[in-house]
Amino acid sequence: MKKTMALVGLGVLLLAGCGGKGFAYPKLYVAEGLPQYQEAELVQIIQDGPTLKDGVLLRLESQQDVKSIAKYYDEEMTKMGWTQPAKNEATENSYATQYNGKDGKYLQFTASKITGTSQTITINLKQQ
Repeated sequence: MKKTMALVGLGVLLLAGCGGKGFAYPKLYVAEGLPQYQEAELVQIIQDGPTLKDGVLLRLESQQDVKSIAKYYDEEMTKMGWTQPAKNEATENSYATQYNGKDGKYLQFTASKITGTSQTITINLKQQ
């Protein structure tokens, strides 16, 4: 029964990202005080459980270019004390990096050009 409820809950979250207006950032993300990019719409949330050890995945869409998105997140995450094990350079089409926080927390980030003017941002927040 518990497994069925989890699958139903996951299905609801997946369907919530299928069109219409975006929705609010999940509590796990907000509690960490992480950036909420005003130039993007949150269109999908996938959460496997109630803690960061279970993880939370966000998908956003933005009209901003990949380099601007990457610059914003790099600056904001640095201000918050998160570090990057390797510094990657954004291209016109894509950017991928990982930010490491305290207590084994990490955020995997990608920004990709998907159409002429739209970009997809993917954020995977987890704790080891």
